[in-house]
Amino acid sequence: MKTILLCADTNVDQVSDQVESITNLPFDRDRTRILVYHVFRADDGGVAAANLKSVQHATDALEADGFEVEVVQSSGDAVRNIIETADDVDADAISIAGRKRSPTGKALFGSVAQRVTLRSERPVLFATANE
Repeated sequence: MKTILLCADTNVDQVSDQVESITNLPFDRDRTRILVYHVFRADDGGVAAANLKSVQHATDALEADGFEVEVVQSSGDAVRNIIETADDVDADAISIAGRKRSPTGKALFGSVAQRVTLRSERPVLFATANE
């Protein structure tokens, strides 16, 4: 069975792009599971990632397309948690979304998507907005 770790932000549009990138690839739906993963910046305080609109959207769309879907969550450093979770579940790929940023914005603030892409030893499906 293949495992894809879909790192879901709170942005529904970004998650839609990720879902589209996954559903357009020739994955065997019966042999691929998608873990929809959200990292809360601070202690989640008992909030369930499954209740986030972006996570619900991803889960509904992927299940409708025939994938087995599970929601997982953590809190803390997003880059570290994404890479560690991908290792823990032995993900075959990580799906992550990016957004347009100025060169200065990238230099000053960095990007979770960029850092995961550069640090991960696993393939990364990088989805960007269809503008």
